Amino acid sequence: MAAELRLMIPTKESVEPDDRQLVQTIRNGEPEAFEQLVRRKTTKVYSLCYRVIGNAEDAKDISQLVFIKLWENLDKYDPAYAFDTWLYRMVTNVAIDFMRNKQSRENAVNSNLRLVKTVTDAEQGVVVQRKEIENIFNAVSSVLSPKQKTIFVMREMDDLPSAEIARILGCRESTVRNHLFNARKLMQQQLKKRFPEYSRLWEERA
Repeated sequence: MAAELRLMIPTKESVEPDDRQLVQTIRNGEPEAFEQLVRRKTTKVYSLCYRVIGNAEDAKDISQLVFIKLWENLDKYDPAYAFDTWLYRMVTNVAIDFMRNKQSRENAVNSNLRLVKTVTDAEQGVVVQRKEIENIFNAVSSVLSPKQKTIFVMREMDDLPSAEIARILGCRESTVRNHLFNARKLMQQQLKKRFPEYSRLWEERA
């Protein structure tokens, strides 16, 4: 009977702290909570870095640098704002600085302009198609400024609204729209020039 009564008593479920709570825990002197924050945000940080930079090894290095800066500047975070917005701003600033300072793009956005050939195997074909799309994007986006590419990635790949991108970058929403318009125009020109067989798909998408 006692066992049955214990089963009827509700138990407290383990609830994961949200980002703000986790940051506050770190500020309160529990640095091990930072490891939890890193695990939670690693995929998001790396994905954005990779899409902006276009190179896996560089994206790993930049991700590590982002988390170092995050640790050093965590006391500057204002919990009145969404943590991801503040984190995205840090990621984009580091990525943009990297692209501006890296004169040679061979290992970044323009690493491989040669299209891979189609293979007959269906499973391999999916991998080839994805790699081909990645190569084309890296090629046509190489003409963009760091900020233009960052905005394009956040809007078209991460599906962030213009207002959110403006908050992340600390600029006006109209500035975001202008950068996005110019980025699309430049990329469409490059697509027609380098890969005319794909330009029709862009026009249909637009």
